[in-house]
Amino acid sequence: MIILRPLADADVPVIKAWPPYPPEFAGLDYSLRDGGWLDTYRNDPTTEAFAATDGDEIAGFSLLLWDHDRSPEFMVALHPDRIGGGVGRAVALLVLAEGFSRSGVGRIRLIVRKNNFRAQALYASLLFTRTGEITKEVQGVPVEFFTMEITRDDFFKGEESMKQALLVIDVQNEYFTGALPVTYPSGSLENITKAMDHANRLQVPVVVIQHTNPASDAPAFRKGTPGWELHDEIKQRHANVVIEKTFPGSFTGTGLGEWLKENKITTLTIAGYMTQMCCDTTARQAFHRGYAVNFISDATGTLSITNAAGSVSAADLHNAILVTQQMRFSRVMTTEEWMRGR
Repeated sequence: MIILRPLADADVPVIKAWPPYPPEFAGLDYSLRDGGWLDTYRNDPTTEAFAATDGDEIAGFSLLLWDHDRSPEFMVALHPDRIGGGVGRAVALLVLAEGFSRSGVGRIRLIVRKNNFRAQALYASLLFTRTGEITKEVQGVPVEFFTMEITRDDFFKGEESMKQALLVIDVQNEYFTGALPVTYPSGSLENITKAMDHANRLQVPVVVIQHTNPASDAPAFRKGTPGWELHDEIKQRHANVVIEKTFPGSFTGTGLGEWLKENKITTLTIAGYMTQMCCDTTARQAFHRGYAVNFISDATGTLSITNAAGSVSAADLHNAILVTQQMRFSRVMTTEEWMRGR
C-alpha cells in the first residue's frame, strides 16, 4: 500500500542511489540526480516534498511548488522498478488530494514531456487537461513540454467517476480444445480468472468479449458450436456485460464504446486471446479513443504461427507485441502487478 509522508533528509541519498531508468525513459532520471529536482527545489521555502513509501521502500517522491499562490505545480518521480503497476496513479492521487486539501486551492498544474506518452495518458485519465506548450532547458538541452492542469471540481468529480474496467477478450473453447490451442505463456487462463476474481472483489466492472465468425461455413468461432462457447471458467464468473464481436477490434461494430461511456470508464485493462490479434487491436483502439490502457502480460496468450509470410514462435510473437504495446499504447504488467496497483 502506498503511503505519503514528508520527505526526510535521510531519503535523499537513497533516492539518488536509485538505478538508471530504462531506455524508454532515458533522460527522465535527471529529476533525482545531482542538480535535478531534489537539489533545485527541496529546500525552497515555497516547496513541499513528499516520499511515497510502500512498506520500507521509497516507491517514489513528489513535489508541490507553491510559487503561484493557490495554484501549485505538481511533480512526481518513481523508483525505476516501480514504473507501471499503478504506482504512478496512486502517488499522483495522494499528492493531488494533499494539494486540494488546502483552503483556496482551485487548480494544480504540471508539465509533461511531449515524448512521454504514458505520462500524458495517465494525467488525461486523471482528468488533467492540456493548456499549452513550452520549451524549457533541462541540463543544457532544450526540451519540449505540454502544460496541463486539473481543477478542484474536476479532481473531486474524477474521484467519484474515475473507473477501470477489465476486458476479458475471447476466452473461448476454440483456444483450448478447438482449432487454435493457445500455448504461451503457460498459466494464462489461471491468471485471467485470478484477474476476474480480483476485479469482482473490488467491484471493478468486468466486460467479457465473445468472438463470432458470421460465415455459415466458418471453420472456427461459428456461433453455437462448442468452440465458440466461452470457457467454463469464464462462464462461472460474474461479468457485468457480455459483448459479441465479429472483428478483431472489440470496439468495431459493437456497443462497447457506448457501454464504457455510460459507465464513465477511463481505464481499460486487457486480458484474453490472442495477444497479437484481438488483444493488440483492442488495446490500440482504446488508446486512440483516449483511454488509459493496461495490458496484462501473463493473462494474454497466443500460439506459434506459420503462413505464407513465414513462421514465428508463440513466445517470440507474444513478446514482440508486449514490447510494441509498452512503446506507446499500454502499460504492460503482470497479473500480480495489476492487482497490487489497484
